[in-house]
Amino acid sequence: MHRRTAHRGRLHRALLCGVLALLPAFAGGVAAAPSATAGTLAQACGTDTTALGRPDRPVAGTLVSAVRADGRTEQFQQFYDTSSMGGLPFVWHRSQDRPGGAYGAWERVSATPVGPKLYEVDTAENALGGLEVFFSSYGGFCHTVLRAPGGEWPPAESFELAPPPYHGGLTLFKDRDGRLHTFAASRSTGAAIEMRRQYLSPEDAWSQVGSTERVPESGVGLSAPSSVTQLPDGRLRLVAREWNRDRYWTVTERERFPAWEPWRLCADASCS
Repeated sequence: MHRRTAHRGRLHRALLCGVLALLPAFAGGVAAAPSATAGTLAQACGTDTTALGRPDRPVAGTLVSAVRADGRTEQFQQFYDTSSMGGLPFVWHRSQDRPGGAYGAWERVSATPVGPKLYEVDTAENALGGLEVFFSSYGGFCHTVLRAPGGEWPPAESFELAPPPYHGGLTLFKDRDGRLHTFAASRSTGAAIEMRRQYLSPEDAWSQVGSTERVPESGVGLSAPSSVTQLPDGRLRLVAREWNRDRYWTVTERERFPAWEPWRLCADASCS
């Protein structure tokens, strides 16, 4: 009798602890999205050591191109490597020897796999001629840059942007002075879009993660910006669709780089 009473007491305490643990997640009736910590993002760019580095089978519809300032085209393609135990593809790259000329052999960009769920690769030439590549891996985005033609790709590192599931991927924009900007939906409840900007420096370094304010209407989440426009005075303007319904919002820099104006609901997708 005493043992059964003690067992019931332990069971009740366990159930109470379980309920209390769930309360923060369901505050306001909505489960909170898990935050992406620096540790999880770094882990997301880990390498698959079982893959031997073979472009055995291309993934249909994944060819991505970037045109350099000298007219040469750089191509990127996802390939499956049948020696990999993980079953995910990898990013491969080949260069054109001259504008309109033949392409060289495929080379693997990184031993970090692409995916799952989001299989995105973005690329652009930066202001110093480096070839920047961003790709999704296990919920975050990884980044590497080829600083000189014919050089080696350094190991991919976490880019610290990790949009929530179903909120799109990364939007990459090159402004008039050649610097790159990246945008993604935010996991934070205090921001709608997160971003990083490239400095014009010999190291082509990137800023820390910044953000816009959140959308003024409650219960609204945005996808990655569908368009980025540079105004005549250099400021950027974003247009983003709500991730789960067909409404669009726009926001403009208040001044070059430091801050953003409040989000404004658009009448249509053009946000004119």
